Amino acid sequence: MEISWFTVTYYVYWTFLIYVTFQIIHQYTVSSRATAWLFTVYLFPVIGVALYFIFGVKRRKRKMYEQKLSDDMKALEDYQAAVSEQSTEVMAQMQPKLKQFEGLSKLIFEEGCSRLTASNEVQVLENGEVKFPALKKDLAAAKKTIHIQYYTFKFDHVGYEIVKILMAKAKKGVVVRFIYDDYGSLGIEKQVIQKMRAAGIEVNAFSEIRLFAFADRVNYRNHRKIAVIDGKVAYVGGINVADDYTNDNSLGEIKRYWRDTHLRIEGHVVPYIENIFLNDWNFCAEQKVDIKEQLSDDFEQLDKSNRRLVQVVFSGPDSPHPSILFSMLHAIHAAENEILITTPYFIPNPALVKALKIAVMRGVKVSLLVPEESDAKIVDMAAQSFYYELILAGVEIFKYTKGFVHAKTMVVDGFLSVIGTANFDERSFELNFEVNVFVYDERIADQMRKTFNNDLNDAKEITESTWESRSRVKIFIEKVARLISPIL
Repeated sequence: MEISWFTVTYYVYWTFLIYVTFQIIHQYTVSSRATAWLFTVYLFPVIGVALYFIFGVKRRKRKMYEQKLSDDMKALEDYQAAVSEQSTEVMAQMQPKLKQFEGLSKLIFEEGCSRLTASNEVQVLENGEVKFPALKKDLAAAKKTIHIQYYTFKFDHVGYEIVKILMAKAKKGVVVRFIYDDYGSLGIEKQVIQKMRAAGIEVNAFSEIRLFAFADRVNYRNHRKIAVIDGKVAYVGGINVADDYTNDNSLGEIKRYWRDTHLRIEGHVVPYIENIFLNDWNFCAEQKVDIKEQLSDDFEQLDKSNRRLVQVVFSGPDSPHPSILFSMLHAIHAAENEILITTPYFIPNPALVKALKIAVMRGVKVSLLVPEESDAKIVDMAAQSFYYELILAGVEIFKYTKGFVHAKTMVVDGFLSVIGTANFDERSFELNFEVNVFVYDERIADQMRKTFNNDLNDAKEITESTWESRSRVKIFIEKVARLISPIL
């Protein structure tokens, strides 16, 4: 009997698909993620299997790179002991208010992130038109080192201005180290990179995308946005380097209003932020730059009114736990009165959905601000599938209509503010390299709360009645998108 190639291919494919099915079931302990991948590989023949091997195979336990974190954290602990007198004084004054978040602070430290530090000056920078002038001023004043890394760095007007400063400082002997994510900065001009290197800047792509290591690299993105100058000033937040992130009319026509949030920090938490950069640098540059060489012991005495309590949380495929997710969950559970969340991408896992529902049931007011439209249609559809059950639970959901809200922030009880790079989705919590800053301070929280309420002036609330009146076709499509939401 003659067997056709079609028959052979058919049976080979189904044998392989059964193998993939067992792999998915064995690999994922979270049933929602397993279901999402099973749905994908069976609904989209061949393509679904290919997507699984590129994006689905879990490599967290395989460790993408070997961290030198333990040695560096020991150095940071020694440093922290040397500056602890100021910290102890400030923490003693804040102890009654810190009591509510004592468990959160301990969790962050036990996760291997940072100790609670005092004597920090924190400035909230709203939008690129505020951030970029401040950053350029600090870069121009650098005397020893500039460490800078961005998920997206474009060589447009804003990017060129910063590159010019970096090249000028490098020529004057300042050590400049520059990391860009090879996926987030696709299309980055190699000629400019060569000029930067010729000027003395050390430049490296994080996980450079290569054909034979595509799956290992494209799925694990360095989504961090960090700049550290002379080990004293740090910038962290949601704003990448590109004209798109500023609403400066002098740069030409603004395509879409961009609403974002960043931080400028001085003080004793800066070395912890720099340590995150150096671990990334040592991986992609294959060097061993020691955090001890970067520590500064000559921080200027900060005014008492500027002594903010700050911790830094970071996580990625190299960390044993999703530390940012754990810390956000703990902060939500610690809330007693109010939670204000702003995020461009809202695809929560079951734990986050339950945490928000429980918070409302405990009497906490929970408000969520998301874009009316993000830059990813499938993400919008998946996100919208969660809105109805949260609205029914009592969560207030607002859609920002002025432009694109890209800020990733949370304010809890008028005291804790979280600003960083992590979105409220599985990619940020499980796959990307991210960093969030936790600020325990009433003044900063009050500023963040006012910003949130100002943003609501350019937003519309989603009500139960309007959401129920949508077409059944749209609701069905959103539910289909939700099935694959754990893997977006």
